[in-house]
Amino acid sequence: MELLGFIKRTAGILCLAGLLMPSGTVWAEEGSGLSKEEEAQTPEYQVYPLVYGEWQGRPEDVIELREEGQEYQVLPGDSLWSISEKLWGEGKWYHRLTLKSDGNNGEISNEWYGSVDGTELKDPNLIYPGMVLQGAQKGYIYRRQMQNAGVAMGDYSVDTPGSWTVGTISSGDAFGNFVFSGDGINKIICLVQDKKTETTATVKDWEACIEKIRVYAEEYYGENVSELCFEHYQTGREDEVYLYSFLWQMELPDHPEVGRVKVRVCMGLKLTEHIQAEFLGFANRYDIHGGVRYTTASFEEHIEDYDPETFTVNDSNMAVLPEAKWELEGLYDPFAWQEEFWGSLLERAAGMEEEPEDSRSAVIDRMEKTGGRR
Repeated sequence: MELLGFIKRTAGILCLAGLLMPSGTVWAEEGSGLSKEEEAQTPEYQVYPLVYGEWQGRPEDVIELREEGQEYQVLPGDSLWSISEKLWGEGKWYHRLTLKSDGNNGEISNEWYGSVDGTELKDPNLIYPGMVLQGAQKGYIYRRQMQNAGVAMGDYSVDTPGSWTVGTISSGDAFGNFVFSGDGINKIICLVQDKKTETTATVKDWEACIEKIRVYAEEYYGENVSELCFEHYQTGREDEVYLYSFLWQMELPDHPEVGRVKVRVCMGLKLTEHIQAEFLGFANRYDIHGGVRYTTASFEEHIEDYDPETFTVNDSNMAVLPEAKWELEGLYDPFAWQEEFWGSLLERAAGMEEEPEDSRSAVIDRMEKTGGRR
């Protein structure tokens, strides 16, 4: 298995074909040491934050993203803060809200006056029941490492997060033959294919797609999956970007000595005119959500003289296994991949001997210099 990195524990380490694994009950993610809310507000943790507003520099230095619009009708007792919490989980994003109105370009400010259902609004700083607010906004991701981080394949190109390397990964029946690898267990598995009609049909109603993913994760994986979060953007080229992230955790009931795996996972999909690109990322001490969003958004096709009879990117033989069947046609199932990959690792770890303590530094050094790179 070609997998890099190491995972710390309280006592002892196991070496499993390129992955250092704990033999105690403390398995996997130590994370940033911050809560989910603190992580979202910490620039140092957000490796590629989405910054709202207009970019004033060179267009090629950023990736422009526009959020999918959300409408909200103000209810009695609402405030901008509470509405933001309802829509995005945090009140601090209230500045994203605008009036669905032609007055003052929809901005909520002390320059806007009007009426709702015939009632004059006396205080322009307040919102009133009946108002319809729009929750869409444009932002950008800064390509601060674009000069030395990217892959060009003729018909398309994609940025890697920083100077990540390219290789393969496998465990049990889980496999990926085009993988971006960062430090530790930070990985993004790539799957680039010809655009499928079933994929476009599946994500056309994104809200329905979200519900299907939630139901599927709960029905088949239960407590293994938590903290599901979804996003939808359009790029400046009108390409569609879809993302969802979750916390994955599992253990082997018959082998408590191995411990519990706990990693952050993010799945990205970009649909260009002729190509669909999917990116399955997982990490422990890294903002994998930001990394996958950046990589997914950066994907671009470079197709000239398109001929539907001859064009294909499928001949690159890029593959991600297993190919699990689920209701969301045209989309890769990241839950089945996580279950096979980590389940196989845990089962193998359960039967291995503990690595001698005095060899720990040497093993870590060797694993960080070898593995799934080329």
